[in-house]
Amino acid sequence: MIKHYITIALRNIRRSKVHSLINVLGLSMGIACCVLIVLFVKDEWTFDSFHAKAERIYRAYVKEDYGPDQQFFNTVTPFPLGPALKNNFPEVEHQVRVNQLGTQIKSGNQVFTEQVTVVGEHFFDVFDFELVRGTKDHALDDMAGVLITERAATKYFGAEDPLNKTLSISLKENFEEFIVKGIVKNPPTNSSIQFDILISDLNYTRFLDERVLTSGWFNVNPETYILIQEGVSVQSVTDKFPALFRSVLGEDDYNNSKYTVGLQPFTSIHLDTSYPTGIAQVNNPRYSYILGAVALLILFVACINFVTLSIGRSLKRSKEVGIRKVVGALRNQLIYQFIGEAVLITILSLVIGFVLAELFLPLFNTLAAKQLVIEYNGFIFILSFLLLLIIGLFAGSYPAFVLSNFRPVSILKGSIHGINNRQGLRKVLVGIQLVLSIFLISSTLIMQNQLRFLQDKNLGYDREQLAVVPLNVPRGQGFIDRINSGFDLVQQYKNELSRIPEITGVCGSSHDFGHGGWVKVGYTDDQGTYRNFSINTVEPDYFDVLKMEIKFGRPFDKNNPSDKRRAVIVNEAFVKDMGWNEPVGMKLPGKNFPDHEVIGVVKDFNYESLYTSVKPLVLVLDPKVLAPGFENINIESSPMPKLFIRMKPGNMMTTVEQVKQVWDKLTGGEEFVFNFVDLELNRQYASERNLGK
Repeated sequence: MIKHYITIALRNIRRSKVHSLINVLGLSMGIACCVLIVLFVKDEWTFDSFHAKAERIYRAYVKEDYGPDQQFFNTVTPFPLGPALKNNFPEVEHQVRVNQLGTQIKSGNQVFTEQVTVVGEHFFDVFDFELVRGTKDHALDDMAGVLITERAATKYFGAEDPLNKTLSISLKENFEEFIVKGIVKNPPTNSSIQFDILISDLNYTRFLDERVLTSGWFNVNPETYILIQEGVSVQSVTDKFPALFRSVLGEDDYNNSKYTVGLQPFTSIHLDTSYPTGIAQVNNPRYSYILGAVALLILFVACINFVTLSIGRSLKRSKEVGIRKVVGALRNQLIYQFIGEAVLITILSLVIGFVLAELFLPLFNTLAAKQLVIEYNGFIFILSFLLLLIIGLFAGSYPAFVLSNFRPVSILKGSIHGINNRQGLRKVLVGIQLVLSIFLISSTLIMQNQLRFLQDKNLGYDREQLAVVPLNVPRGQGFIDRINSGFDLVQQYKNELSRIPEITGVCGSSHDFGHGGWVKVGYTDDQGTYRNFSINTVEPDYFDVLKMEIKFGRPFDKNNPSDKRRAVIVNEAFVKDMGWNEPVGMKLPGKNFPDHEVIGVVKDFNYESLYTSVKPLVLVLDPKVLAPGFENINIESSPMPKLFIRMKPGNMMTTVEQVKQVWDKLTGGEEFVFNFVDLELNRQYASERNLGK
């Protein structure tokens, strides 16, 4: 009987080639889109789950509460936190501190600016990153050992065998030599922890004070991960935290700060935006929800297409039904026949759909910035079965029940009354299909308009023909001294670059755009009110090169030595926050600030993402002007100086090559990093742009 159903189904498909082709192509496209989107959503929701012990791994966080507007919530933590948790709680199997260090690496005669990841010796006991060369045993208990990824090995050593080769890493004043002990497989894209170079946290003693490592409970820097023993409730561990921190901080500090340490499940980090971003990346889960809904809508539209086409052919199939009923066919046999045809078409569509998904996957990975692979495992077979079940039954059931219910006498007499009564549903389905299509197209157009707004919005400065070059400032000096040394380098570059006629302006700034937040500081004013703002150290030419508008007062004057000692420029948001009517000549109302004066107000400009409002900002020529008055400092991105270069339109790549020649002359061949500001800003909204595509 089944063979008979299949034979008739194949015969009907061959007879109606156009109808079958439209159905198969429609379902195939819907299935291909659905498969790709399901892969994306699955990847997002299973982030970090490739670690065998993922369910027992937690990331620590710290909260401090000093009163109104003085709450600090961080997923980067104090250095002594990890050892304290391991030493005081037997339930903690291992602790690992993960910290990123922006520094320079020397390989042969080449110098690169890189992020070095400093981790604990039990890194591979907690996380399942694969070594392709070398061994995990004792890989990180050697201060002079370094592990690099496959891509880093290719970058530094080319085709040579990197094992036991030397890399020099700048940790403080000088370069320290490290021996390559192993090659790590590149971390997968669905890993919150990304790295290229790993060194042991035993090296902390080379560049950090002993006080920071052992008692710096209010200085946060690394992420701290702990592995809980099997069978242990995490709540039973965190319940013991208050007693520990009351002991190590002292009763007064503990009570004054309302110091709280908690644990966040490792597998929730990627999509939980209720926690602040640390080193690990965090995505907004709404993209997964939106794409999941889009997948269902596309599949629903494809199913509606199948149903409406089947009902549309009901007149041609009605005579077949009538004759088969006359010769004795039962209704349930006809239902099986029509559902079987739908399932057969669905199977064919599934095969073609997966072929299309494989063809589209490289483009989809480019848009999603992932490395998705269609693995024909249990998950794919379950997905295929569900698609077959949903499409075959949903798309095939209604036509089957409608056609099998036709009365043979009416059909053979030529009456189509029973058929026409069912055309109303077809119109409804076509209407739903049209509404869904319009919704999807409109959503795409709205997102394009949003992206156009992000690209065309006046940011308060001119981002066109503006480039930025980060400078390499040697480690080992004090924080503020390093910044000032960087500005000494800026002056050297300005002297050289000013000779290039295609360059119209050069200036230095501690921060650029599109690379994270600027340094944020806080203080308590004379009235006991806690205030915070962002701060940037710049050069006097900053406003001219970036084409910013000074609303009140004047810009910095490079010929006026007192400007570097005491001059401050604020933005309009700062003036509004302070409630000043006449800002020029005012001082920040904090008792610990050195002598200073507000000499000007710059028109608000978007120095952070357009998703946030413009916050209060202070600009100085030297951070020492205000530094003694800061109570809290939060450094989200490196404040080491960068060069802003304004170029003439035209053949800018030739100008870039000239800039590189100056760079090579002054650095002796260090890695040259050059970015156009408008491209960097566009990367801030890459997720939205790719979602729209």
